[in-house]
Amino acid sequence: MVLSKRFSKDMSPMLPSVEEAKDAEEEEGSHSLGGIPSRPPSRPLPHLSQGSADNKTGMRSTTARSVTEEDENPEKNEDVPAEEETVTEEQTEDSDKSKETVDDWDTDLEIEEVKHSYDPSGKARYLSACQVFGVVPVSYFLRHMGDSELIMRHHGLGAEAAKAIAVSLVTNTSIVNLDLSDNWLEGEGAMAIADMLKENCYISELHLCDNKLALRGAKALSLMLLENITLQKVNLSGNEFDDRTASYFSEAIMNNQKVESLDLSHNMFGDGSGTT
Repeated sequence: MVLSKRFSKDMSPMLPSVEEAKDAEEEEGSHSLGGIPSRPPSRPLPHLSQGSADNKTGMRSTTARSVTEEDENPEKNEDVPAEEETVTEEQTEDSDKSKETVDDWDTDLEIEEVKHSYDPSGKARYLSACQVFGVVPVSYFLRHMGDSELIMRHHGLGAEAAKAIAVSLVTNTSIVNLDLSDNWLEGEGAMAIADMLKENCYISELHLCDNKLALRGAKALSLMLLENITLQKVNLSGNEFDDRTASYFSEAIMNNQKVESLDLSHNMFGDGSGTT
């Protein structure tokens, strides 16, 4: 069939040229390796691409890199939080222990603040006792509390002042000779002195002459002599003791093995006291 030149001329724009067909065959052949056709590249043509990375350096996100590494090593990532948790627990335990230690130190400091210095003379106790019993502290007594002998005759102390003195002498370790003669102690003051001598183990000589001790004083001092083991010399002369008190003193004399001298002169003992 022969086509006219005009018809072929008119159809030429609609048909691909032979050169274009050759180019297509060459391009298709370029993607075959050893006779086996290969997959053509999937990269779009330059004029259809949104951008080209030719001759450019791309920045890779660190976040994307870390995510990729975590995906590649899931076991390693699981171990890290466990180790961190262990370290955190150890730090918490250490902090708790240190806190407890600090609390213990605080408790020790508080205890030390509460403690008072030892007062062998009993001065602080005496001043406090004077406030309790409502009496004025005796300056002479304060000056001689550290002496081995306390001679306080004729001071007119009375029962309340004697109570304050007795409170301080409970812990006094200096006085060994106590003389409170002629101070109107009466039975109540004698009871305070007797209670003190049940605790004090340093006083070895006691003088309570002329104090109107009477029956109450005799009872208190006799009971004290049954317990005290340090007194060696006791002078109770002139205290209005009568036959009613003789039985108390006789019991104390028979049971106390430490007293070497007991003076009961100038009292009101009768014939009945001799038979007791």
